[in-house]
Amino acid sequence: MKHITIFSAGNKMATNILDIFESIDSLAARGNITRNKAFAAWYAINFFDINEDDALEAAAADGGNDQGIDLVFSDPNSSQHYVIQAYCPDNENSRNKATPKKKWDAISSSIPFITNPEILANSGRNDLAELITDTFQKNPEFSVTFGLISLAKHNTDIETSIKAAKKSDVYKKYDFFQESQETIVEKYNELIEEEGGIPEDSITFSGSYFKDSDEYGMAWVGTVSAKELMRLHSTYQLKLFAGNVRLYLGARKGGINEQIVKTAQESPGKFWALNNGITIVADSVTEKNDSSEDSTTEKITLKRFSIVNGCQTTSSLVKAGKTAENAKVLVRIIAAKTGIKNEITRYNNSQNAVKIWAVRATDEIQEQLKKQFATINIQYAPKQQGSRKKTDSSIIELDKVTQFLAATKQEFLIQAINNKAELFDEPYQKIYKRTIKPVEVYLAWRVGTMADEIRTQRVEELAKNNDENVNLLGVASSLWIIYCTYKLIDKFSDIQSNHISLEKMAAPEFTNALEKYINKSVDLFYELGVDTYDRDEYGSFKSTLRSVKFLQKIDSKVNLRASRLPARSLPDLANTAKSIKL
Repeated sequence: MKHITIFSAGNKMATNILDIFESIDSLAARGNITRNKAFAAWYAINFFDINEDDALEAAAADGGNDQGIDLVFSDPNSSQHYVIQAYCPDNENSRNKATPKKKWDAISSSIPFITNPEILANSGRNDLAELITDTFQKNPEFSVTFGLISLAKHNTDIETSIKAAKKSDVYKKYDFFQESQETIVEKYNELIEEEGGIPEDSITFSGSYFKDSDEYGMAWVGTVSAKELMRLHSTYQLKLFAGNVRLYLGARKGGINEQIVKTAQESPGKFWALNNGITIVADSVTEKNDSSEDSTTEKITLKRFSIVNGCQTTSSLVKAGKTAENAKVLVRIIAAKTGIKNEITRYNNSQNAVKIWAVRATDEIQEQLKKQFATINIQYAPKQQGSRKKTDSSIIELDKVTQFLAATKQEFLIQAINNKAELFDEPYQKIYKRTIKPVEVYLAWRVGTMADEIRTQRVEELAKNNDENVNLLGVASSLWIIYCTYKLIDKFSDIQSNHISLEKMAAPEFTNALEKYINKSVDLFYELGVDTYDRDEYGSFKSTLRSVKFLQKIDSKVNLRASRLPARSLPDLANTAKSIKL
């Protein structure tokens, strides 16, 4: 990967910009896309929590001239479709200049193609047309926002054009925004910092509180002023919501948060009765017994805490401003036992479409795996860090490894491609059985990451030769390669052998043996995929890789081909591990 020097050493922004560019370039290589499109994907992944594979595939929509459309995606949290034009300058000089005005012109010129994707299809840009149509048809009621994102400086002329567009009757159906280097770096910093929770602070109740205790731990319940919540928000910003699986959705017109703001501003005296209140979870709570304190208030000290339910309420109060300071909020603070913290988060957000992976990440199975991987200095189970930071072999990401494990089974392969978030719901117990061993998880991780690396290399080779079927090896095909690899492993290796350990799996000899399987699987899948693919039957390459019918045909062909391979065509991984001396 090319190293990029941007600002002077020691500058906080320099470190973050370098991190951003490294992860963007990694995404570009993985998706075989331009840096601009990879930047668009990076933005959607990190700031909208869009699935990494989905973002890369959307950014990779073919067709040469993209008409100013680098990425199209939907955000259910804000009920909006986003059309993104990205500008990722290649040199320091360009990065330190204002974003070129022509980038805004590209956004405005893309509108006809968004409203009528057939124009794109008729010009041979089928995948891009299909992406736009599919995205908009799934949620036709969503509004449309056009965004210009840039890692160059803010351009005031563009801002002027955006303001004019918002006032124009021609563009009244749409919204527009510009986010430049300064804003993106700031948001990136917040994203990194928000994960830690707050080490220690105090909460002041308006009057007395009452306590409760039971199997969950202990709780303190009472009334807190909006001013006190505003203080916490002003001090900690998004870090205050580190335990909240959804951040502020904004006060869009007609939305529930708009009503919260309105109530806080116009009827602060009614707020306590009309609002559900907030829930805070802390590692520990200490009561203060200070006779000098105001008798009308009581204060307790919290350690390692965050708001797990109430981000919308708190953020709306902040938005309401000084007029809402006298509003009161029902607050419960729970010092929960370790085993129940994740359940509190889940059930307190059940009405808010909880991302269940956040709950699963701290269940008993994952905690055990985390401890076992720590013995070989591997950090287990953070979410999607690869999209934010450069790849680190000492980190296993929960969402990705779950997707890799699912891809080893025919019943979950298509689901792993289409919606990996669903894997943490009903399929979770089947994927992570109580008897699952760390070596099973590590093998899936190693196969998955290596499959993606080798697939990326093969895509580069095919692209150089202008192979018309290169998109059969799109990002989603890594999961197909995992599936094929496990078919071969089942034939030639005993992966339940006690000789296979975490330490031996990390050895070069084991890596070399595994690489032979994956290279064979890439060749096998691509050959069978080209032989099976029919655009009239399956549609685009993207649709093909998501097709159950395609899976049924490929599965039978892979089984047949594997059965015909001579004995010892590939190394027995158990024997390889047995021969490794640590």
